[in-house]
Amino acid sequence: MESITRDQADIIGEVANICIGTAATALSMIINRSTNITTPTVEVLAEESSLESDEHILVKVPYTKGLDGTNLIVLDVNDALVIANLMMGGDGTDISGMQVDELTLSAVSEAMNQMCGSIATSMASLLHKATDIGYPLINSKDHKTFEIPEELCNGTDIVKVTFRLTVADLVDSELIQLYPISIVKQILKQEDL
Repeated sequence: MESITRDQADIIGEVANICIGTAATALSMIINRSTNITTPTVEVLAEESSLESDEHILVKVPYTKGLDGTNLIVLDVNDALVIANLMMGGDGTDISGMQVDELTLSAVSEAMNQMCGSIATSMASLLHKATDIGYPLINSKDHKTFEIPEELCNGTDIVKVTFRLTVADLVDSELIQLYPISIVKQILKQEDL
């Protein structure tokens, strides 16, 4: 079985850091709030526990050009509600009555779409080839739009990149990106590392 070395994981961490930096800028512009993402921690795992948690929203980012496969973004439900509230004209402070419903998920999808578009643009410049993504799909506790990709739960190595995400004084939490081994190998090959 193929595995990912620490050095390879660190390279993916660097790539993720550059890409998510531009995504943070995109999010900041959409919600009109200062958004900051810190340098990530990087781990190599055989499985990830947050995939089945009710406290998280999973965002599947399918690559349609440049890379073959997907990666997942894991967002805390409360953070998703704050982002959705801001996207819908609220101030992000009172989300107590909000549910993870179609409207909320639609707003989060749009935010993720903009962020992932920035990620694809950054990835293209890093890999020196056109890279594009399809529209992100979202899973929450009550709304499933995709099956978790087999390679993220079959025991093969995945790279987990964890960022600290802050949005003004409304969010101080974690944003997780999961890269399956197939995407990791493609990125490393393109980078000739």
